[in-house]
Parts: sequence; C-alpha cells; structure tokens
Amino acid sequence: MHDAIVETMRRRFGDEWGRDFDASVRFSADAEQLLRDLDGAHLIGDAEIEDGEITLRMWVDQPLPDLMSADQLAYDIFARLSEELFYSERHFERKTVRYRFLTGTPRSGYSGSVVLAGPHAADFADRFHRRLTGGLGYQA
Repeated sequence: MHDAIVETMRRRFGDEWGRDFDASVRFSADAEQLLRDLDGAHLIGDAEIEDGEITLRMWVDQPLPDLMSADQLAYDIFARLSEELFYSERHFERKTVRYRFLTGTPRSGYSGSVVLAGPHAADFADRFHRRLTGGLGYQA
C-alpha cells in the first residue's frame, strides 16, 4: 500500500515528489535532532538514505507489552517528524517492527521507515509472530 500511495502523490504533485536527495538529507538531519530527547527509544547511528528511502533505526528502551504501546512509541516519533501529509503502515519482521511512512507537503515529500529494534522490539515481534501462527508459547 505504501508504494501505491507514493505513486499517487507523484501523480498528483509531480514525478519528483519524494525524490530530492538533498531534501532527504536535511529531513534526516532534522530527525536526528528532533529525536534526541524522545522517551522510550533512541536513534541507533545515523539515518540511512538508500534509493530515496530514509531509514531511522530506533533502539527500544523498555518492554513493549502490546500492540498499542508499540504503535504509541512509533507515533510519538512521527509526531515530531510528520508534516502536512502523513501515512504509515506497520510490518512485523523477524526481530524488528518496521513502520513505513511518507510525509511532506504538496511541494516536497519524504518516504522511509522507522524501525523499532533491540531486544525489547525483538521480543515483541517474536510474540506477535507466535500469536499469528499459533506457535508454542502463546497463550490466548
């Protein structure tokens, strides 16, 4: 869905929407500053930019007991980063939770991911996978 929405934005606002590398570098630098004093997680290393996608890896500082707490942490991050337009979708990966996002204005846009990582995120992602697959260790 994320890719379809990016394509919709490009059709509506121009083919270069979300493709300005220099703007992505500035957005990433701003993100690093805005996330310095976030409670519950901290940035691991620098933001990565590859093929126009910005990746912010966040070390989760405390256990994530449920989906609502994981989403709340992600949206605490997005509250600092998002602009006029905003969309996000959650993906569970092997040891992380990835929130793909796009944000921006009609004139410029940014696309990427916030990745919740570290032992607490890995434990949460594992519990979620077990819940979906009915794996051992999950009690409803």
